[in-house]
Amino acid sequence: MQRIELLSTLERLIMAHSPSGAESEVDRIVEEAFRSRADEVYQDEAGNIVGVVKGEGRGPGVAVTGHKDEIGMIVKRVEADGRLRVRNVGGAHPWAMGEGPVDLIGEHGVVTGILSVGTKHVSSESSAFVVKQDKALTWDLVWIETKLSPEALAAQGVGIGTKAVVGRHRKRPIVIGDYVCGYALDCKAAVAIMLDVMDHLRVTKPARDTTFIASAEEEVGGVGATYRIGELDVDTAIALEVGPVATEYQTQNTGDPILLYQDAVGLYSEGINRRLESLARGLGFGIQRACVTSFGSDASIARKAGRVARAVCLCYPAENTHGYEICSLPGIENTAKLLLEYLKQG
Repeated sequence: MQRIELLSTLERLIMAHSPSGAESEVDRIVEEAFRSRADEVYQDEAGNIVGVVKGEGRGPGVAVTGHKDEIGMIVKRVEADGRLRVRNVGGAHPWAMGEGPVDLIGEHGVVTGILSVGTKHVSSESSAFVVKQDKALTWDLVWIETKLSPEALAAQGVGIGTKAVVGRHRKRPIVIGDYVCGYALDCKAAVAIMLDVMDHLRVTKPARDTTFIASAEEEVGGVGATYRIGELDVDTAIALEVGPVATEYQTQNTGDPILLYQDAVGLYSEGINRRLESLARGLGFGIQRACVTSFGSDASIARKAGRVARAVCLCYPAENTHGYEICSLPGIENTAKLLLEYLKQG
């Protein structure tokens, strides 16, 4: 995939709303893209979009996952004045989103509101005062303002349980040099990587049957992939993910992909990691090893649940994870190259 095509694909995926559990916008895009690239395509009972690429038949297959859901919010309460009190879905933080437009995924379409803290010219009688005193911004201090009554909101299918994400016109990614920046690069870039790899596998078959899973509800516990992987004849799950860039992990936002050796859920396959490191050297770039906290992937969660024998997490580097993310474009491109090489060689 040429860079201009990669950026176009990324933008289309990012602009499609997909808070965990309300992913239908992106489902339509991914399913259409899979149909032109895979031998078999379906959406399963857990909401995953699945594309099977037949291989040379050397033993059990491989599952590759990239989650299609994004972090967001859920309406907890509708107040008498129409204000919507919300809580997070996945690892969303109000201070990472900030005040500004958000889109509510109503039953009859999108309803735009403003994530709000309230006027700042206040005293201790108002909730915004505590934020002015340098208290951390928490979900109980914010709300979504739509200027609609509870009745008007209900008529548009917005109420308790409605999901919301950053407003669409805030989501369009931007490019700064060799970096793409925006919301929901976790994990829409992983889906773009899968599409690129599937394009190449139409020319050269993978060594083993490979099942690509655009997984559902990863941000709330790896729900979709854990179900699907356990139903497949595979022994290895490779999760494509953002790799946190942080001094504590000694990771950098470069063209070298990040390979996880451990996360908060468990350990990854040392044997496959060593193989990937060797393949990366042959392709002309390096690998960054990392042991991370506050992190779990489709692969590590599925392995802990006993649904797969071996887990791998192959990451493209990212700053500001679960916020306005900054990703190295060479990092995304090299992650795709490395995955392709591994699948071809087996």
